[in-house]
Amino acid sequence: MKILKTAFESIFGRKDKSNSASETEVDKPSSGCVPEPDSEEPSAARAWLKEVSERDFVWKDLGVLAVPSQELFVSDPACGSDYHMRHTASVDAVALHIWVLESGLDHKGFHDHTNGLVWLEANGNRPFTRGTELGFSVDSASLGIGNIEAGHAFTRLTDYELDAGRGDSFDWISPFLQEKPHFARWLEIPPDRHRIFVASTSNDGGFAAVWLYDAHDLLSGVLIDIAGRATDRLFLDKLLPDRS
Repeated sequence: MKILKTAFESIFGRKDKSNSASETEVDKPSSGCVPEPDSEEPSAARAWLKEVSERDFVWKDLGVLAVPSQELFVSDPACGSDYHMRHTASVDAVALHIWVLESGLDHKGFHDHTNGLVWLEANGNRPFTRGTELGFSVDSASLGIGNIEAGHAFTRLTDYELDAGRGDSFDWISPFLQEKPHFARWLEIPPDRHRIFVASTSNDGGFAAVWLYDAHDLLSGVLIDIAGRATDRLFLDKLLPDRS
């Protein structure tokens, strides 16, 4: 059963086109600390991402994702069983600050809070290169992100729900994904309340989580681009050269 979706426009698949980054002042080395949630000024990474997106969107602070095992899953959260655990990768951080670049309120209702991208911020320095690319496809117009502990808890949820006579993990998560056409929120996985982050993508298709690095080859953050650049739909990580 496919989740009912609504979308304001099609999101094209990932493109192979790659452009080199424009020259800019080199960031200073960072301690790797997660930025303060109430910081008035955006990090260098977020300032760059918003600029090159060419979209008049706003940043929304979704809090911090703890990564004690330094491994993430990023995948469609509505495929049931352990599908989400097929898309995992290690990350050089124990905490990532989740930010979403979204449209805000447009006073028309349906397009409110349309997500442009999800940014998992590590040191937040200006990205200069792209590294690991974790590709995945979605069939529920949504993506899910969590640490490995939460990923295993989500896998166990199917047995937990079946034992309770309520279906499986797909049946559990589907109502949350259909409440609104556009969303970015946390969900607690019963019975132990491990948390996963879910966000709408407006459409099905192919996406990727891409590890971006600063001028000192330190992790700036992990980018999941949803809408691409406004003028040509180019995914923003493609503006950067591959990490050597």
